[in-house]
Order: sequence, then structure tokens, then C-alpha cells
Amino acid sequence: MCRASVARVRRMDPRARIDLLDLHDANVAARFPQVNFDEATRLMQAVDLRGRVYSGADAWARMGLALPGWKLVAWLLLVPGIHFVAQHLYAWVARNRYRWNRQFCDTGTCALHVKPPADSPDSARTEH
Repeated sequence: MCRASVARVRRMDPRARIDLLDLHDANVAARFPQVNFDEATRLMQAVDLRGRVYSGADAWARMGLALPGWKLVAWLLLVPGIHFVAQHLYAWVARNRYRWNRQFCDTGTCALHVKPPADSPDSARTEH
């Protein structure tokens, strides 16, 4: 998740039921070897207490089950039909997250993930 999303989840989780970890921290890879780094950079992942990994909409649903007031939404995400749509919607959001959240990114790292338009002078430089 980007920093803006982490801040949103922390506001929804004032009791810190969910441990939000930085994927780029070396200790995370040692603690959760079952998490695939490349997959986790594309889709948010959650690991439950048994070590099972959930990605994308499934990860949001599992987090929602841990948050007061979000259990109904979490269960709805798991209903067949809704689950299918939620997975595709999440994948679309994940592909565009840096573009939408860059105004909340005070370090400028979100802009590094956004490709310039094909007709911009910057795009010609990045293709070499």
C-alpha cells in the first residue's frame, strides 16, 4: 500500500489490530518468506495468524474482518459475484494508485511510478 492508504487504514484501526509493514524492510522478508515480493508490489497482501497470504480484494476483506464496523463490508467482498467484481476493481485501482495518490505523497516517490504520456518529451527519454 502507498503511504496515503496506510494512513487511511491507521485511521480506521485506532487499536492497531492490523500490523502494517513496509515490504522493502529486510526484516519483513525474513518474517514472511511466503510473501512474493513481485506480487506484493502489484497487489496489497495480508498474512493471517496462520501464515496464509491473501492478495488484493481478499486482503482488504481479511483486514476488514479485523476492524470494528467493517465486518459487513468485508463479508460482502467475499460473496461470489461481488468477489469477482471486487477482484477486478481492486486490480484496476492498484494499477492506478500512484497516479491518484501522488498529491498525498510528500516524498515524491509516487511520481516515480507514473509513466509520462506517450507524446511528452519525458517519455522519449525514458524509452532509451
